[in-house]
Amino acid sequence: MDKDRIKKEARVYLEESETVAEAAQKCGVCLRTFQLHLKSLKEIDLTLHNLVLAKQAKNQKAGRAKGSRIGKRTVTYTKEEAIELAQLIITYQLTYKEAEEATGIPTSTIYDMVHNSTFISEEMQAKLAIVAEANNRAMTTEEYRESREIPPEPLDLPPMPPKPPESRRVK
Repeated sequence: MDKDRIKKEARVYLEESETVAEAAQKCGVCLRTFQLHLKSLKEIDLTLHNLVLAKQAKNQKAGRAKGSRIGKRTVTYTKEEAIELAQLIITYQLTYKEAEEATGIPTSTIYDMVHNSTFISEEMQAKLAIVAEANNRAMTTEEYRESREIPPEPLDLPPMPPKPPESRRVK
């Protein structure tokens, strides 16, 4: 770790940039690396570190005054997409990895869509939980339902939708 480089990056943030992301871009490093450098500044130059912390606090306060949320991402999917994905997982008893392969949506986004979404009904969440538990135990949902004495549901399976073209897949 080059201490002079880290000090220079901190000065770029303090003197030439509004945000940490902007400073990282100016310095030609990724945001996470820049954040780690600023964190390590505490061991290198405590005065400079305290100035960085003060600017970060000021930026957060200004952001809150504007009504923005710090550290929260906005939802990038619609209610219909979340419900459709949940139905796909339930219908075909897919793991999140299999759903990712079928749809091109990252598993972390799939988890968020079906678990942290207000779009999915309690009934559908219960069905998703059964599918997930059955997948964890390497069972079919029918076997899992039998082992837990849960009544079976009739399945009328439509054909599996085609995979999206490579160009539409999220990497």
